[in-house]
Amino acid sequence: MDGDPGGDARAEGPPTPSDSPLTLADVRASALYRDLTTADLVVGDPAAAFRLPALDPSRGKPSGEVVDLHRHLGSRPVVLIFGSYT
Repeated sequence: MDGDPGGDARAEGPPTPSDSPLTLADVRASALYRDLTTADLVVGDPAAAFRLPALDPSRGKPSGEVVDLHRHLGSRPVVLIFGSYT
């Protein structure tokens, strides 16, 4: 990536459509993009309250249960992993 020594080819994303008024470089240079990609959290901040479908680990599919993060507040650590193991 131009101007980003830590970047890799996968971070480039799809090509910019020919009718787009902005390039990826334009977006990354904008103050709004920098604000959206800069964490505003500090250690000790409460997590946002949200619900996620629980997965059945043996099937790798939703179990039908829902995990409510707020229900675990103060009782035990909660780890959220976003990504893929494939």
